[in-house]
Amino acid sequence: MSTFKYLFTPQKIGATTVKNRIFSTGHMTTYVQNGLPTDQLIAYHRERAKGGAGLVIVEANAVHPSAAFTSNTLSAYTDHIIPHYEKMGEAVHEFGCKMFVQLFHPGREIFPSGTSVAVAPSMVPTDRFGVMPKALEKWEIKEIVNGYAETALRVKKGGLDGSEIVASHGYLPSQFWSPRLNLREDEYGGSLENRMRFLAEIIEAVRSKTGSDFTLGLRLSVDDFEKEGSTFQEVLDILKYVERDIGGLDYFNLIGGSSATLASSVFIVPPATIPPAHFAPHAAKIREAVTIPVMVGSRINDPIIGEKILANGQADMVAMTRAMICDPHMPNKALREELDRIRVCIGCNQACIGHMHDNIPISCLQNPVTGRELQYSVMPKAKKRKKVVVVGGGPAGMKAAVIAAERGHYVTLYEKSRELGGQVKLARKIPTREEFGELVPNLKRELDYFRVDVILNKEVTSQLLQEEQPDEIILAVGGKPYYPNAAGIRESYVLNTWEVLEGTGKVGKKVVIADWKGDMPGIGAALYLAEKGHEVELVTNSVHAGYSLQQYIRDMLLGRLAIKGVTVTPQFKLLKALPGKTIFENIYTGQQMEKEADTLVLAYGHIQEMGLYNELRQKFSNIKRIGDCMVPRTVEEAILEGFEYAASL
Repeated sequence: MSTFKYLFTPQKIGATTVKNRIFSTGHMTTYVQNGLPTDQLIAYHRERAKGGAGLVIVEANAVHPSAAFTSNTLSAYTDHIIPHYEKMGEAVHEFGCKMFVQLFHPGREIFPSGTSVAVAPSMVPTDRFGVMPKALEKWEIKEIVNGYAETALRVKKGGLDGSEIVASHGYLPSQFWSPRLNLREDEYGGSLENRMRFLAEIIEAVRSKTGSDFTLGLRLSVDDFEKEGSTFQEVLDILKYVERDIGGLDYFNLIGGSSATLASSVFIVPPATIPPAHFAPHAAKIREAVTIPVMVGSRINDPIIGEKILANGQADMVAMTRAMICDPHMPNKALREELDRIRVCIGCNQACIGHMHDNIPISCLQNPVTGRELQYSVMPKAKKRKKVVVVGGGPAGMKAAVIAAERGHYVTLYEKSRELGGQVKLARKIPTREEFGELVPNLKRELDYFRVDVILNKEVTSQLLQEEQPDEIILAVGGKPYYPNAAGIRESYVLNTWEVLEGTGKVGKKVVIADWKGDMPGIGAALYLAEKGHEVELVTNSVHAGYSLQQYIRDMLLGRLAIKGVTVTPQFKLLKALPGKTIFENIYTGQQMEKEADTLVLAYGHIQEMGLYNELRQKFSNIKRIGDCMVPRTVEEAILEGFEYAASL
């Protein structure tokens, strides 16, 4: 009997029939050049279609020159984009997948730049980006409305299946319908009917251009979670109004949160601190109140969860966007009941939305093929099978072993401890970070599938390798905590974050954490100790705590620190450790600050573990170092390095 009664049944949406209930929402990829899709973007979406997605929705397509969310927003307000739509359609239709396009205008919610001019219904600033928008004039509103219609027509001419109007996350249509953001006194402001006029005109204009055989939906947040946005009850009333008094739509695509504030923007791409499928209950109430299909997304990272949402009648389709960034073949694996082969998204946000915020092409911490489909979507077998030994069972070593074995090599992985995982074993002990540890079981399943010989509790020596005589030695033995050149840090009351998380060091009641980089070890150790009842102060060398972390991860953790009463002091660097107190200096002025504490905890990064390498390089020439034993970085770089080297063998 099949595990999935609902997930793989077709769904009719307007004029479009989708083969299953799994879809990928529109999300910015930065695979854009001169405002147009690149071959990489086409290959990216083709991989999702090949992997079994029923529907792919293409990211924000600017409907007007004023709609550039970032410098890498697709420009869909000229006919230059039509041939690119045709190529994308051909790429996904080959696999029976449908494709919609987002009709997008952010209004006031734009990343500031030297040339950006934000527009909105009224001059109400946005806190997150610090933007004061220009109030739209009526002629501009008419021009933008026409832009939505002309763009939808281009989508249809390009042979794609439909479009959705993006009103989610506090973007322009929802700025019009919020009475706290729309302060206009003309026919576009005041009453609900007037505030909905902008959306009504868009729908009417699109329908007049595309006809009834073109699928059109609305993407919106079930709650903006910010004071000037819309509440769930207001959204429910709005959707009832849209169906009753406007019409013309074929589906509602539900998400949550708003771009307007740091706190509300966390829900745009919620990290692992937020439970899976947390908007499904909202979707259920909306589905009861409307007649057209309802889609829902946000942290649906497992097909079993998607099946439950559908079985419970909470939605008609489920968005599994990051699940397919992590494993684009997840739908087909689920269809074949190969659930143990699915690489599960851990909600780390590091290489997907994290890259997008840094204006670089997105990828996946666990799956380096994402964003590199043109090079790696097909992993060819090696021409010559080699005997490969991987030393070190952290993420870099595990990934290298998996890829080498996938290419057909004979692979043995040695780990000196009793458990695989490296530093991830520590990271998962941080409160809210438990799910991050799931990347280890994901990799273990891949090691098993590709029949890597894993040997635990075995320390590798030059003698062992001389007996093995491998063709390739991949050294992935990691790093060790770095101690800065500051007086007194070797005193007994000084611990590093490894000792704290492993529980091998005795921690006093009052703790000061000296943080170098503004990354996870410092902020994570602070939360870990605070939840154990210690009085904690985090002093960071960075401009602010969590400086190196992806914004949504950082903001959730900073909120937790505030709730736990952790004091955070930025812009001070460790100078000297004395018994019972620590001296810091301001990174700008050199002014000194003294902090009393029972224990000083160092979060000062890592240094390469060189011992084994120094021993082996005297006797072996076929050694490749990867991960932290080469240069300490993040898990993303470690996995990518292991992947790329093994792919080259």
